Amino acid sequence: MSCKVLLTGISGWIGKHIAIQLLNAGHEVVGTVRNKNLIEPTKETLKSKNTPLEKLSFVELDLLNDDGWDDAVKGCKYTMHVASPFPIKVSKDRQKLVPAAKDGTLRVLNASIKAGVDQIILTSSIVAMFRKPNRTNPYSFGENDWTDINWEKGVSDYFLSKTVAEKAAWDFMESKGLRDKLTVINPGGVFGDALDGKECTSIEYVKQFLKGKFPAAPKWGVLISHVEDVAKSHVVCMGKSGVGGRRIIVGRDVKTLLELSNIMAEALPNYAKKLPKKELPNFMVKLISMIDSSAKTMIPDLQIEMKTDTKYAENLLGMEFKSAKSAMTEAAHSVVRLGLV
Repeated sequence: MSCKVLLTGISGWIGKHIAIQLLNAGHEVVGTVRNKNLIEPTKETLKSKNTPLEKLSFVELDLLNDDGWDDAVKGCKYTMHVASPFPIKVSKDRQKLVPAAKDGTLRVLNASIKAGVDQIILTSSIVAMFRKPNRTNPYSFGENDWTDINWEKGVSDYFLSKTVAEKAAWDFMESKGLRDKLTVINPGGVFGDALDGKECTSIEYVKQFLKGKFPAAPKWGVLISHVEDVAKSHVVCMGKSGVGGRRIIVGRDVKTLLELSNIMAEALPNYAKKLPKKELPNFMVKLISMIDSSAKTMIPDLQIEMKTDTKYAENLLGMEFKSAKSAMTEAAHSVVRLGLV
């Protein structure tokens, strides 16, 4: 049965993938954008994927302003809150991203509860789960784990914003006695079809690798999530029993950057010479991070093996997650197809 869905951050990469799946399934989508200039490019991208747009509308809203949220969510059965800042560079101000992430989340949740939506599906991340001091090697994390926001050296602005925002969401819903109306999707490193040339942190890493920016790869690994699985997880959760009050880790394989480089080299032999074939000593990553702040986010996890079991999530959702190889292969091919390298 089709229904009306509020989708925040529809112009973002994951937001567009979710919109494609919702609209193809016949749902009515109200997409929020922070700037009306994002509307036409978003529509063009969706049209390029043969997505029906008859049931799509847009509204310009600010995560830092109350105006318009109550009206936007009226008549919606579901809210999908995807919008959240994810810059590639790390700020020296750990709190920089918190207002948009935390206050924006609470603003969307409050409007949704007032409108009487059946369910809220929030996009978070495994970065809200796994970063803490004194971990074992290898280390494991799961649905009940939280990043330690008091670890200032290890928890940068993005990690802090996602953790604080998700915790605030759970606290808010519990204070209303509505914990089961919230479901949180926690992907890892998200890769797959770039869709268009709009700037996106995940795709930017793929571009940099294919352009030969990295002569060697840091000794760093992460759970890889296919963007189509992340989008599908949001859609599958609509009205599904058993997912209320759960944190759902989406992804199948943990891969190191060197392994991801090898996948891209196999997918695009013409670019193999530009891709790293060896690992970078840890001290070099630390030196580079003094010049390039994007490297700072990896330092606390260098040479530590990540482990997590996502079978529970596949069982909850009734789906089988795609491999890291498929996610990286599609990402690499799309970057070339779109002329981004």
